[in-house]
Amino acid sequence: MTPESIKAVVGLVCESKRDGDEVGVSINVWGVDDQYLLSINSAPSHVLDAIADNGYYLKVEHGSLYVSEQEG
Repeated sequence: MTPESIKAVVGLVCESKRDGDEVGVSINVWGVDDQYLLSINSAPSHVLDAIADNGYYLKVEHGSLYVSEQEG
């Protein structure tokens, strides 16, 4: 993901969460090319729906939920 898309997804999380919701995200940066990875540690379904409804893909892999700009 690009830094801009991470900002957009975090913005969607902030806009869609309701009072009392707990949402956890992790942002990892690694490698020489500064590759970014955004994972959702916890979130209610309406937050996940907001992310998916805005064109991002959610994928469960190795027990974690990842957000990406591309399917697959």
